[in-house]
Amino acid sequence: MKITCTRDNLKKGLFAVSRIVGSGNPLQVLNNILIKTDEGRVKLSSTNLEIGVNTWVGGKIEEEGAITVPARIINEYINNLPTEKVEIETTENNTLKLESENYHTSIKGLSSEDFPLIPQVTEEPLAKIDSQELKNALSETAWAAAANETQPEISGVFMAFENDRVRIATTDRYRLAERTATLLEPARSQKEVIIPARTVGELYKILGLGKGVVEIYFSESQVLFKFDDTELISRLIDGQYPDYRQIIPKEFKTMVEVPREDLLHALKATALFAPDSNNITIEVRPDSGLTVTASSMAAGENTTQVKAKVTGGDNSAVFNFRYLLDCLNNLSEEGVIFKMINDSSPAAIVPIKRDNYLYIVMPIKL
Repeated sequence: MKITCTRDNLKKGLFAVSRIVGSGNPLQVLNNILIKTDEGRVKLSSTNLEIGVNTWVGGKIEEEGAITVPARIINEYINNLPTEKVEIETTENNTLKLESENYHTSIKGLSSEDFPLIPQVTEEPLAKIDSQELKNALSETAWAAAANETQPEISGVFMAFENDRVRIATTDRYRLAERTATLLEPARSQKEVIIPARTVGELYKILGLGKGVVEIYFSESQVLFKFDDTELISRLIDGQYPDYRQIIPKEFKTMVEVPREDLLHALKATALFAPDSNNITIEVRPDSGLTVTASSMAAGENTTQVKAKVTGGDNSAVFNFRYLLDCLNNLSEEGVIFKMINDSSPAAIVPIKRDNYLYIVMPIKL
């Protein structure tokens, strides 16, 4: 193999494929990235046997070929090159030579024949969606999935394709985030799947590389996201997602319209006085707005009042402040509506003037 690429093309390609690669894997080739020529372009691939990423970058192809090289070394080396062009050539004994002005490097690799086959999903795409729409939807939901994989169904991200929209939801049984995103055209069929959280995390980073259309393909047990010149293939989580809509309250006793930043600052200040339990108390009254309080024997106590428009009766409940901050930090609206029933029923946060997002959080029973 003999090719010439720009440093920026290589950097972008390596960014897309290198993050899923671990280090110290007993199967040494899984620590490597596959570099090969493919129909006039350079193809980079990586896999951890659960997720696979392929991306194509432009380059001048002089000789066809393929090799695998350690992901960490090639990624960090290219990122540190100050030059614009890189000449890449394979030599005997699976060695990759890189030449770039005053930089002359040889990297020990492994045969491309040892690299695992990344499965392909070849049917027509089930759905197409704008990359920014999908990125925004994931940023508002993915973090609420369960961190513990002992319950695999809720450790992933639920997606339900329904006509011209996809409903995305996550829960850890103490909170729930749901976002509806609009598809560019109606889905070919209705489908419900659970996608591993790590896959979604990698997808989110890839979507940050540019703007365009994301095509979503499915086989019986796998999903493929195709965006620009990059493909991400992953297994699906097998199982039934909880029927979470049953826990969403139909009515609330108290509605609080509050500036998001004001509530954020109040929660962060009050959180300093709840270092052990994470518990803060939110009290709302039509005549005084919203009050956030916390206290501890070690730190002291704090009370912060926030101007808010309260509709309905007085209310009070104890919450894990981290659950509230996670939601507010990932919304962009100036104002939100905080909805309460009582100190033992689910509360909700929704953005003002937008009806495609809902966050449910359970209060803490003391």
